[in-house]
Amino acid sequence: MDDDDLGRMVEKIDAERQMRHALEAMRDLPEGERAVLELVAIDQLSVAEAAAALGIRQVTARVRLHRARRALLEVVSPSAVYVEGQA
Repeated sequence: MDDDDLGRMVEKIDAERQMRHALEAMRDLPEGERAVLELVAIDQLSVAEAAAALGIRQVTARVRLHRARRALLEVVSPSAVYVEGQA
């Protein structure tokens, strides 16, 4: 294993850690915010399509998506991802 392989492995581990934190944060979101986020981020629907699928107004979907993204950004920030004592 060379330095490049080790670097890629560390990046993959860090990305997986961030994904676990994001999934945990998604689970804790209010149902409406989580539903919009899943439709937009995972199912690749537009906000308008997600709103139609959920039977809500587009502005409501945008607000819920913004709140969900903001909550996830707090979780996947560097201070939340890195283990104490590691840079």
